[in-house]
Amino acid sequence: MTTGLATPARVRERLAASVLGVREFRLLWSAQTVSTIGDQVFPIAATVSVLNAGGSVGELGLVLGARWLAIVVFALVGGVWADRLPRRAVMMAADVFRAATVGVLAVLPFDPPVWLLALLVFLVGSGEAFFRPAETALLPSLLPARRLNSANALISVSYRTAAVVGPGLGGLLVAGFHQVRWAYGLNALTFAVSFLFLLRLREPARKVAHVTVPFVRELREGLGEVRRQPWALGTIVGAALVLMLVIAPENVLLPVIGRRQFGTDAVYATSMALFSLGGVAGALLAIRWRPRRPGRVGWLLGLSFALIPLALTFPVSPWPILAAYLITGLAFEPFSVWWATALQREIPTDRLARVSSVDWMASYALMPLGLALTGPLVEHVGEHAVLGGTIAALALITVLVLRVPGVAEFRNPAPRRP
Repeated sequence: MTTGLATPARVRERLAASVLGVREFRLLWSAQTVSTIGDQVFPIAATVSVLNAGGSVGELGLVLGARWLAIVVFALVGGVWADRLPRRAVMMAADVFRAATVGVLAVLPFDPPVWLLALLVFLVGSGEAFFRPAETALLPSLLPARRLNSANALISVSYRTAAVVGPGLGGLLVAGFHQVRWAYGLNALTFAVSFLFLLRLREPARKVAHVTVPFVRELREGLGEVRRQPWALGTIVGAALVLMLVIAPENVLLPVIGRRQFGTDAVYATSMALFSLGGVAGALLAIRWRPRRPGRVGWLLGLSFALIPLALTFPVSPWPILAAYLITGLAFEPFSVWWATALQREIPTDRLARVSSVDWMASYALMPLGLALTGPLVEHVGEHAVLGGTIAALALITVLVLRVPGVAEFRNPAPRRP
């Protein structure tokens, strides 16, 4: 008689049948998961360090923005080197560099001044700019194309889970031990553990570019590959505009409206957590759901971001705001999974890291601009106009991007027969 419970043998069979049954992917996924938790702990520790040093709101923004500035500056450089060298080696070097940099903050016998903290945060961000393109490009060499969707979905699950667990761990360490160094120590440890996972990973041999090839030439090849894939170029440009014109204003106005209307920061914190939890559910959904036109479905699901400005425009209760973030997280994450899978499937492997780095740079280059412009816009036209503008911008960008050839299928359209 069977009980319906999964026996240990049955669990092992299911694990072996999943992408986690592939040893090399399991090591890569473990490294990515651990390092992502560290990435989420770091902003909490950096924020407390600035406040401990008596820093102002402007100085806090400077320190936190240093990480994104580094990603923008070094993303393309990281992509070139990840195509030149073994990707595993690039990731391991990035882990060592970040562990050493954060380790400095963990052992300093004094609270670092703001300028030193900003410099170290910039260095940590530069390491991330090398790690992420190499990670994206390494994955398709470890798994067959038919399993990439499931692998990217699991990576999204770990990322969204880390977005909930990481800040919680950072806050617990800072509040429980009253020592921000403990948070920095945990962050450095996560990079060291990631390094150890990657040390055991065996990357398949591949032909890499000779380092005597001019750097600028390789950079142009990466940009040229994006231009040759109109579906990729359209999606990258469209996503960057959505980040600047839609998501950035929402991120600025959520904590402001939440505190003003409900007298607490809990609405802000809970909304962010629910977005990540919705993302976990969306990534799990993407493992099974594989539409024939993933680009069209993904962009249409992205229209759910309009729920957030609607809820913020009429903040009669926290519940519509919380529901909007949960639904949006659920709807958005399949797009991320399908997009990563499409890049790994359609872009030649010797240029994949460079194309991925273009995606990263474009995304983060415009986001800070949107954050900076939201305040002045609100002063001139008011909150409701800005929130209404995000809805109009989202709709217009979606319509225009879906008109780009190949976006609906996330691949170049087949040439027409004469």
